[in-house]
Amino acid sequence: MSESETSSVVGDSPLSISELSRGIWWWVLVRGIVAVIFGVITLLSPASAILALAFVFGIYAIIDGVIAIVHAIRVRRSFPKWGWLLVQGVLSTLAGLAALILPGLVGVLGALVLLWTIVIWNVMHGVSGIYSAAGAASGSAKAWGIVAGVLSVVFGIVLGILLLVTPGAAILGFVWLVGVYAIAFGVMLAVIAIQVRVTGTPTASVTV
Repeated sequence: MSESETSSVVGDSPLSISELSRGIWWWVLVRGIVAVIFGVITLLSPASAILALAFVFGIYAIIDGVIAIVHAIRVRRSFPKWGWLLVQGVLSTLAGLAALILPGLVGVLGALVLLWTIVIWNVMHGVSGIYSAAGAASGSAKAWGIVAGVLSVVFGIVLGILLLVTPGAAILGFVWLVGVYAIAFGVMLAVIAIQVRVTGTPTASVTV
């Protein structure tokens, strides 16, 4: 490759990346705006957010179930265990229908399952972290590892107690946390989009 060709390729690459960034900045901005709107709705009306999540899950589960059922029927002669795939599709479809018919109940149960999963994960993660740090050489890393493990266990236990004593308050706090995160994430996306639009920063340097 000649020097002129090399310089042409090198010179054209930043331009193409910049044009690509400028071409999709509006999509990133839309994502940010939608995230902020969702976060605001979640903070102002947590019940609506739970219902919305239940509806989204219901639609997804029904689509996934129907696809699984169709696939099971198509491969029933070549796949010996097609019946399990069929059962999976039927259960997924029924779960989706339940979410659409009783979105409030499904949303609350889903939130409880997720929160209890967080409780179990934090306790197990904390205990394993304490044992791991205890076996390390003495020093600040060992001390901080033990502290981090203890905090993880304490957080899991406190959250578990809250779920047992006041499950409604725990779910409400979780929904609010999701709302705050959505707003922060949306603002970040909007800032990134505006920066890309103004400066033409390459999209490859931004992870969204």
